[in-house]
Amino acid sequence: MRVGEIAKATGSSVRSIRYYEQAGLIRAERRENGYREFDPSAVGRVRAIRHLLDTGFTLDDITALAGCLDHAAPDPRCSAQAVAIYRDKLARIDVQMRTLAELRGRIEAQIDALQPDGPTSTIAPAARHA
Repeated sequence: MRVGEIAKATGSSVRSIRYYEQAGLIRAERRENGYREFDPSAVGRVRAIRHLLDTGFTLDDITALAGCLDHAAPDPRCSAQAVAIYRDKLARIDVQMRTLAELRGRIEAQIDALQPDGPTSTIAPAARHA
């Protein structure tokens, strides 16, 4: 498959496919005419990469998982490695959530201090924690 076919099949841009190749996440062989030729399995691999990116993983995270992207049945070694990476990601999300909650509280306090008629009571509790 050529790069445009992979892009169309996965909803990715040609530029992204080339970037994934440059990062070593997918491989292509060069034909005599210089075109890249991808194995059809690259479609599933690119979809897995996009899913991980959409989930908030970085390309560095995905590179660490690269050896596990092709396994239909999880390899126990890949599973252990993937679990460790996912746990690390959750820990980073927890830190971000605490930081955002603290920032939100500071901003609410600043709004309260700036309003001449007192604290804000128009922000619904559910909206405060969304």
